[in-house]
Amino acid sequence: MNRTVWLWLLVIFVGIQFGAGWYEKLAIVPLWADASADQVLAAIEGSGMKRAGRTFWPFVSPVVAVLALTNLVVAWRSNTVYRPWWLAAAAAMTVYALASYGYFVPQMLAFQSGGQGWTASEIETFVTWWTGLNYVRMTVGGIGWLCALRALSLSGSQRSTHVAAVQPAL
Repeated sequence: MNRTVWLWLLVIFVGIQFGAGWYEKLAIVPLWADASADQVLAAIEGSGMKRAGRTFWPFVSPVVAVLALTNLVVAWRSNTVYRPWWLAAAAAMTVYALASYGYFVPQMLAFQSGGQGWTASEIETFVTWWTGLNYVRMTVGGIGWLCALRALSLSGSQRSTHVAAVQPAL
């Protein structure tokens, strides 16, 4: 398989994930993050975030994680001009996936399944940390997507120089 296909897939799926993540961050998270501690759980349910966590994210996030790891290996083995950008993109999205599966997903699932027994202080701490660290995660995702887009843009120029070098002069 052409190596660039892996990069294209990474750009497409990271774009979907990043766009949905920003929508969630800007439109959905404030609906529950600003609620009083005793209303956060109900607000998560009412905002649609819990539903998205079971119907959208399980189909997008694992694909991005697998593509990030695949691109890390393929980029590492390549000797292309855009290799540094490609490696940066794959590494950033691998860190994004590790953060998601190592902190964000388990914390949200723990809160959604047992949060009714948490104290107001525990809920406020959860909301503060989850929303605050999400800025960092979204920054890493944005850097990863921009690096992937840069690698992809350079992959086209590398291809055109190879084509130009092969074509005989007229």
